[in-house]
Amino acid sequence: MSKTTRTSLTHESIVVIGPDSRFQNTLRREVASLPAQVFTADDLSDLHSRLDTIRQPPSIIIIPETQIAATGFEEELAELRVRTRSEQLIPIAYGRSPSEGRRQELREAGVDLALFGRFGRHALRFQVNRALSPWATRAPRGEIRAPQEWRTRTYSSGKAKTVRCYSLSSAGAYFVTPRPWVVGSEVAFELPLRGEKQLIGGHILYTHESGDTQRSSLPGGMAVAFSEISPSLEDLIRRGVTATQGGLHV
Repeated sequence: MSKTTRTSLTHESIVVIGPDSRFQNTLRREVASLPAQVFTADDLSDLHSRLDTIRQPPSIIIIPETQIAATGFEEELAELRVRTRSEQLIPIAYGRSPSEGRRQELREAGVDLALFGRFGRHALRFQVNRALSPWATRAPRGEIRAPQEWRTRTYSSGKAKTVRCYSLSSAGAYFVTPRPWVVGSEVAFELPLRGEKQLIGGHILYTHESGDTQRSSLPGGMAVAFSEISPSLEDLIRRGVTATQGGLHV
């Protein structure tokens, strides 16, 4: 069955697997705040025993990599998809960064997306949006992006705003703010690179505000295309993005 384009997480159902713990409770709250409907289970056996309580067919299952069997996981996922009447059920593995051998096992089990190591709200949203994208299995075009969590400042027409970076590439970034600059505005951003703040210019490509149903899966904010930057700075951003991506792909 073909995938459909989604613009909102509000009606999505996401399964979060893992035993009760402080971390697990935080993860569940963050998923619910995307916003999305959340169904939780300690493990896959617990999930199977309570499938009749799932009212909304899930589209994503967030699961500890330690609970993904090297063999049989694809079949188990297919069974879950059939029993929950889900059009697609994309797994996102999380936990400590595994060895390359274990990564290979996960890839062979049909797992592509991950949240390895420490991750924040933006990385979680970034991966959920990626899982829901109709282009999730295609190779990325152009510059690859990676989620970020740091705060910074942006300037335009003599004014300043404090914003939080959502995603970054060597060509541009998306910044979270309830009051974005106007589309087309020339702006400058402080990026914390090389242990200091680098000032980079650019212009606003598009903005997203609350109630914008076209991009409601994004946090409110603005997308910026960077102006011409030095090759060394571009390479520095690209290497940082590539390193971050190591925790997002199996």
